[in-house]
Amino acid sequence: MRARMIRAMEKHRKTIRCLAAGLVLGATAACAGSGPMMDERTVDAYHQALENMPGDSAGVEQGVDTFRQTYADLTRQDLAERIGELYAEEIYFNDTVHIIRKRSDLVDYMARTGSKLEENSVVVHRVIRDGADVYVRWEMTFLSRAAGKRVESHSIGMTHLRFNADGQIILHQDFWDSGSALYAHLPVVGFFVRRAQGAMQ
Repeated sequence: MRARMIRAMEKHRKTIRCLAAGLVLGATAACAGSGPMMDERTVDAYHQALENMPGDSAGVEQGVDTFRQTYADLTRQDLAERIGELYAEEIYFNDTVHIIRKRSDLVDYMARTGSKLEENSVVVHRVIRDGADVYVRWEMTFLSRAAGKRVESHSIGMTHLRFNADGQIILHQDFWDSGSALYAHLPVVGFFVRRAQGAMQ
């Protein structure tokens, strides 16, 4: 039974990816192939970004403060402007839903995301520094609607950040269970996610 459910999830993962993106984020990039599953391509892309974007410890303090303020409320009217200031032009951004490499694409993506949220809060609980590497432990809540259904989510996660000398983010890798925090709450998609989770328990 467990093996069948896992095979079913793999078979339908592109469908799940497209439905989830359309219902919650209203984004089209997911259907083009940069999806939420942490597969080998995602792992390789992260390791490549670690090599190509070493970061600069001089920008960490300023960058962390701006990150905390920007993500505290993704529904704010000036979100696009704040995201544009927080991130460098060339980036590696992976929130487990999309991989994005250009600031302009991220600004558009975050603006669409914020417009779909009725309420949102991200609270940073802990920041750990290791040279130019920063690890942020956070707690997120959001309220949205998808296909007429009220979607409430409360989740925890961590983000690995690197900054340039100006305090702008060049690397952003989230470690977050988007299956439980996001997809499990959605119509249609949620059914498959919950069934798969139940089969693996």
